[in-house]
Amino acid sequence: MAEDTAGQGSVEESVPVEPETDSDITNYSENPDPADAELVTLGNTFINIYRGPGRGYPIFYVAEYGEKIWLLKRRTDWVKVLTSRNKTGWVRVDELREIYGENGELVRVPLPDFNGVDDGYFYLGLHYGDFAGANSLGVNLGYQFTANLSTELRATQAVGEFSDSQVYQVALVHQPFPRWKVSPYFVLGAGVNITSPNATIVATEDRQDTVMLTGLGLRTYLSRRFAVRAEYTNHYLLTTRENNQEIVEWKLGFDVYL
Repeated sequence: MAEDTAGQGSVEESVPVEPETDSDITNYSENPDPADAELVTLGNTFINIYRGPGRGYPIFYVAEYGEKIWLLKRRTDWVKVLTSRNKTGWVRVDELREIYGENGELVRVPLPDFNGVDDGYFYLGLHYGDFAGANSLGVNLGYQFTANLSTELRATQAVGEFSDSQVYQVALVHQPFPRWKVSPYFVLGAGVNITSPNATIVATEDRQDTVMLTGLGLRTYLSRRFAVRAEYTNHYLLTTRENNQEIVEWKLGFDVYL
C-alpha cells in the first residue's frame, strides 16, 4: 500500500504534520473499526516500530516524544499501532511504558495473563513427554473454579520398550500467581495406572495399581484462550508387591480455554 494518501502531500508542504482525525483513520484499510482503537501520546524519547510482531522484522519507522499513536490490537508481547503519519506497524509492550491518554493519565498495556478466564471456564489440553523413559501422550479436561484453583481429568498413554502404561487421574491444580506472565502451579491428585508388559515368550498379565501424584509446573499465556505449559510430575504407585514404585514424568503441552 502506498505510504502517501490523497491530499497528504499538500498538507506536508504547507503546515507541520498533524494527527489524522477519526474520519481519516476510518478510510485507512487496515483499521476498519477505529472506535476500538485507543489514542495515546508518547512519553518515551522514541519507540521503534517494526513491520511485524517480532524482532526478526525490520524497523521501518521511529515515533518520537509527543507523537500520537493509536493502539489497535495486541499479539502476545507486541501491539499493532497506527501513527499520526498514517503508518502501521508493531511495537513491543515493554516500549509502551510511558504512554498517556487524552486526559494525561498514564496508560498501561497489560501482558497476556489470566484476565478474562478467571473462573467458570472449561479448558482442553494436549501434552507430550517422558514417562519413566517411555514416550507419553496425554490429554486433560479442566474446569477453572477461580483464578487460583481448577480441577482436571487426565488420561495418559505411555509406550515403552518393555511395557506400556495407561494412566487415568483426577487432579487439583493450584496457581498462586495467575497474573504473572510465567505462572507456577502445583498439582495434587490420584488415579489408576494400568501396566501392560510387552512379553513375547512368557505370557504375563496386565497390572493395575492405584497411583498418587504430586507435581510442579509453569504456565504462560499467549492469549486469553491459549496457554503453553511445562510440568514435572511424580507418580507414586501403591502396588501389591513388597515395594511401591515411583515414576517421574516430564511433559510439555498447551491448553485451549473453551
